Amino acid sequence: MKAIVSISLFIWSFSSFAGEHIEKMIGYYVSYEQDSTLSSTATKVKISCQFSEGNLDEKHELRYGWNGSDLKAQLSTTNELDLYPSAGFYRFQFYYSEEYNEIETDSIEVKLGVVTHIHLYFQHRYIHHAVKKPVIYMYPETTTSVSVNLKTVGELTFTYPLLNNGWNVVAQPDGTLTCNGKNYPYLFWEADQQIQNPFKSEQFTGFKVAGKDALSFLEEKLTLIGFNDRERADFITFWGPQLAANDYNNVLFQFNETCDAYATLDIVPKPENINRVYLIWSKTNTPMFDANLKPQVLPTLNRSGFDVLEWGGVEILNVEL
Repeated sequence: MKAIVSISLFIWSFSSFAGEHIEKMIGYYVSYEQDSTLSSTATKVKISCQFSEGNLDEKHELRYGWNGSDLKAQLSTTNELDLYPSAGFYRFQFYYSEEYNEIETDSIEVKLGVVTHIHLYFQHRYIHHAVKKPVIYMYPETTTSVSVNLKTVGELTFTYPLLNNGWNVVAQPDGTLTCNGKNYPYLFWEADQQIQNPFKSEQFTGFKVAGKDALSFLEEKLTLIGFNDRERADFITFWGPQLAANDYNNVLFQFNETCDAYATLDIVPKPENINRVYLIWSKTNTPMFDANLKPQVLPTLNRSGFDVLEWGGVEILNVEL
């Protein structure tokens, strides 16, 4: 006969690969259970696994370890596994497959005569994120009536001005956009969609940016890319405080066709240049020096002729490697 005697820990995010709260509990929590079949001098750790979505591995094998060990074992038909470490404090790591985020726990006490039950929730790597503040600037060479059709990959959550079968605007060479008798500096949209973490691999291309250096980093890179003063100020006042709030950040810029993963733009008349720039970033505690980091080479955009610039971005939440 078992009885749950205490709930010791509930975690929404953690320091290794991690998920985020969507609809279910994400990560892990620990409970301690009395078990009359367990000796007062013995220990038992019961691992129970749940999975958010996706295909379970055919091997149905859990890779795990504590305090640096690296082991493998088959899960039961109920997705459970029993372990028997000595009494003490342990940091556990659990990995199921490349489809799911790894879980690393904080220090957990394994007690004598009590079952330590670790409940795991494996989050699929593709998780919902908000594509934040994509804004569209337009600079025709003469006053021009422009139709913009936006098709987002995920669910559109907000537009301004209101998107009604596209936007129909009158665009001025200085960037002023007139829609339904009102002037706007740009067109705005946001959406929720499933996005893969680009920082999940041991080696990635991008930048490590200290929070204290966020302002100078963005000023330098956006000037190199070819943003004008207003665009650069709009970008930095939105993303700058978010990067500056962290010790370090993983940062990656995505351009043009790569941004079709979030949405496509159909603009009539067709501009000479449609430049799209997305900032993909995540908070990290990793020091600035990282041998696995390959610095990203940034292009300089062609801003000639009838020119359109769209910028936006995505914060990848709780993905510390």
